[in-house]
Amino acid sequence: MISTALALALSLPVTLQAANETAVAIKNDDPETWSVEYPRIIRPYVVKYRKCLNGANRRVTGEADFEMQHRTDIPRCAEIADETKAGALDAMQGARTRISADEVETLFRNIGRIHIARGRDLDDQFMQRMQAAARAQAAYEDTRPRGLVIEMQDASVVKARTDRTAPNQDQGARSDDAQN
Repeated sequence: MISTALALALSLPVTLQAANETAVAIKNDDPETWSVEYPRIIRPYVVKYRKCLNGANRRVTGEADFEMQHRTDIPRCAEIADETKAGALDAMQGARTRISADEVETLFRNIGRIHIARGRDLDDQFMQRMQAAARAQAAYEDTRPRGLVIEMQDASVVKARTDRTAPNQDQGARSDDAQN
């Protein structure tokens, strides 16, 4: 009985340690571009780098320039990238699942590429919406009525407007009674 309890107590830390070294994958929507896989033990370093990349304020200028904005994040986060790469390599020293320094470099480069691709995707979405708006405007201009257009409203709309704005007749009658 004691040996079973001891075995269970020792298996829990071993299980938890193994859970920290499982592979985590971030995949892009387009499988022909990039996907990154890394041991779970270096996840905090990857998250820190991605937070740096995503931490910039984006400006909506009316032009498709999100890819350019995302590209400027790479040099802005270069110091964090170096720091997180070094931290990831240090964390890999005692890990069972190891990746080489070249693989770590490729991992962080691919994270940057995915970040830029997301900006490009935002540009594509922006352009599609602008083109759809232009098509809708053109369709409206082609089909709108020409000449004088009179807006017709039903009587309930007019009555509701006058009821809200007209003084209450009960108050007017009361004020006349108070003067007499």
